[in-house]
Amino acid sequence: MVHHLTTDAQVSLPNLQAMQYVNSDLGNALNFDGVGSYAVGKAYIKDSLVDFTLEFWIKNTGADVANDRVYGSYFNNALQIGKTTTSLTLLATDLGGPSTWQTVCTLPLNTWVHMAFIRSGTNLRVYKNAALVQTFSLSSSSSILPSLFRLGSNSNGAGANANFSIDELRIWKIAVPTSPTNFIQKYMFSSINPNATSDQNPSTKLVLYYKFDQGILGQDNSTELGLYNSSNSN
Repeated sequence: MVHHLTTDAQVSLPNLQAMQYVNSDLGNALNFDGVGSYAVGKAYIKDSLVDFTLEFWIKNTGADVANDRVYGSYFNNALQIGKTTTSLTLLATDLGGPSTWQTVCTLPLNTWVHMAFIRSGTNLRVYKNAALVQTFSLSSSSSILPSLFRLGSNSNGAGANANFSIDELRIWKIAVPTSPTNFIQKYMFSSINPNATSDQNPSTKLVLYYKFDQGILGQDNSTELGLYNSSNSN
């Protein structure tokens, strides 16, 4: 994997195995078939992610055993997001949160769902389609979320591969406000312009934005080299 120190960077994907770009309401999306495919990404930040928001669209595309991986912080168990055949699950040991896998919400088959994970101090709140579904207490307000992460596999890439499609993955270095303006609800149905200044858009705190629009729609893209980070702020 190649590390870059600037935004608009390209991150190479080791052992890329025929990921497919599939159509969603937001354009192309990145598909994981549950058989060895995974991706590696990084938020290009100069400071640590303490308070943060992680959000993405996800579509459950098939059966999985307990806690097959959707997202995982690379170096520890700060935040691991998994799925079963019917549910989304979470582990947050190194944030001082749940040290055993917890069911977050149901995940219907072949339906796009927006998820947001918002950490503010000692609270980790999870929103599904902009509605609060879980609140987890954290024992520490200073533990950090590593900027390097995996999609679609466990930490060593050898297993726990999940069946899902993902789109519009964003990481913010703030707890995105949900009141008085719910920015999840405001922006979840559209792309974000990182340069926008209208409506008190908090995107100056956006440190990663994967649109997953590269590749050829509906075809295997086994030679696709990376995920495009279009964040403009670090």
